[in-house]
Amino acid sequence: MIGICSLRKNNQGQVLGLPMYLIIVMIVAVAVIAAVIFMIPKGPQTMNALVTSNAVIAEEPGHAGAFTFTGSYSVVIKVTTNDERADPIEGATVTLVGAGVSGSGTTDVNGEVTISLTPKLEANVNEAHIKLTVKASGFEDFEDDEAVTVARL
Repeated sequence: MIGICSLRKNNQGQVLGLPMYLIIVMIVAVAVIAAVIFMIPKGPQTMNALVTSNAVIAEEPGHAGAFTFTGSYSVVIKVTTNDERADPIEGATVTLVGAGVSGSGTTDVNGEVTISLTPKLEANVNEAHIKLTVKASGFEDFEDDEAVTVARL
């Protein structure tokens, strides 16, 4: 009976057919490895978020976003999100927490959201930070502990 891997020898005693058999096995093995690597799921993408307006809220008159910390002034903070290729991320949940307030919103098709806050500073506190957290499906969470600074100058 002749098997699939039958080896023949020529007049000099050299094995014929083995090198071709090994080449075919190697090609199949490489194809299988490539298919397995392709099926490995990719991890979540990273994103960037940037406070594009009112990153510093100051009490001193004459500065952008300046007001007295009495709790009666509302400040609009604009946040822009994008992925690794700088494409906007739509539908991301943006949360701002700190300086006695919290607010959240969802990004639009341009990856932007505006959140209105009324930060408060206690009598003996001259500076506080508002933490930015962004969450979106398919992306790693983004956090910036000092995204917005509230200062009494």
